[in-house]
Amino acid sequence: MLACAAMVFGIAGLGQGWLDAVPVALLAAASVAIVVIDLRHYRIPDRLSLPLIPLGLIHAALTGPILPRLGAMAAVWVLLTLLQGAFLRLRGKTGLGGGDIKLMTAAAAWLPVDILPLYLLAASVTALIEALIRRANRDNRLAFGVHLAPLLVVMTLAV
Repeated sequence: MLACAAMVFGIAGLGQGWLDAVPVALLAAASVAIVVIDLRHYRIPDRLSLPLIPLGLIHAALTGPILPRLGAMAAVWVLLTLLQGAFLRLRGKTGLGGGDIKLMTAAAAWLPVDILPLYLLAASVTALIEALIRRANRDNRLAFGVHLAPLLVVMTLAV
């Protein structure tokens, strides 16, 4: 995890400036931990996802306007919470975990508003590909954080 954070710190420092490299390196370290924990336990701990929100806002303040991201965070949280409730009501089980919602809300702090749909689409497509490769049926669980966290780091470095 430390090696990943150090590598991302160097990449971000060269590409985005050394001041912004610190929050991006912390994002990378948290992302590695999220992937490992989500693979093992099918959950994303709040202690990893929630600090990404203020870190993302710091990153946003260093790279552009912050107000659109606050609006996007609220919209993402509301829409995904409604989707989670609708799925639970229709299927009788959880289809999207609270940790996934918090991580996608954090992504709204990190990424420009116009990039968010691409982020969600990319994470969904890679998860669908994983499900097809594994030939997952409706009863199999899928760790969505495994797709969300690394893509957030990559897209943060790319924009």
